[in-house]
Amino acid sequence: MTMTPETSLKDIGGLAGPKRELEGLIFALTSPDLHLRWGTKPPRGVLLYGPAGTGKTLLSKALARESGAVFFHLKLNNVVSKWRGESGELFQEVFSVVKANGRSVLFLDELDALSIERFFLPEEARAAGGRLVNTMAENLDDLDDTGQNMVVASTNRIDAIDPALVRPGRIDRFIEVGLPEAEEKAEIFRIHQAKAEARAGRKLFLELQYDAIITRMVKLSGADIAEIIQRALEEKVRLEGSGQQAGLVSTEDIQRVLEQYRRTKEVVEKIRYGQYL
Repeated sequence: MTMTPETSLKDIGGLAGPKRELEGLIFALTSPDLHLRWGTKPPRGVLLYGPAGTGKTLLSKALARESGAVFFHLKLNNVVSKWRGESGELFQEVFSVVKANGRSVLFLDELDALSIERFFLPEEARAAGGRLVNTMAENLDDLDDTGQNMVVASTNRIDAIDPALVRPGRIDRFIEVGLPEAEEKAEIFRIHQAKAEARAGRKLFLELQYDAIITRMVKLSGADIAEIIQRALEEKVRLEGSGQQAGLVSTEDIQRVLEQYRRTKEVVEKIRYGQYL
């Protein structure tokens, strides 16, 4: 999928470190001559790694937006599962299109999908997976050094990445994208509140007590925060739709939805890791 993203760095709450590193990558795309001036080459590939929902996709979109690049989003898990026998040819075609579009960012979502299944498949299938990794590595090597194209990959399973993909000259720049700190969670809250109120064209929230909310948000990501706000607003929709009085979203509303969300998330995690089997 190709697009021109609307997400900018200011739309992303927290992540001060990753955003600072991204600023350097923006220069690599917009002013590659600066690298030549200092006797180095623009990076070709970057790996964003960290827990799910921490903003890796948003960062890749912001990189494309801020650098005026075309954004290509390739969901590798879908490619490997749906077009296993034709994945190599698809990679060739995607890279050809990327190189033909000038300044561009190719986002390889879930890079671990290229290798993780190799640990569980029969030997013949593992060999096919190895050829797929080799095809990807060859296409990374074929990218030129002009700085026009950049590959950004993401994973929350860095232990499952094939070493061949992260050798020097390939995807060799690592940026950790971790869970937000307390003050970053408050910033993320404010950003999503502002977006909701901008869509509605009116005030939707009372003055929230962020300290009381954040203390209950241990190990939750930016995506979790966005979902909690969404559910709190949906609760107001349900109340108003059923003819009841729906006041502005309060701290108590957020806390109630948060506790419900945490219980659901715990069940999902247990299912994901087989604890109910």
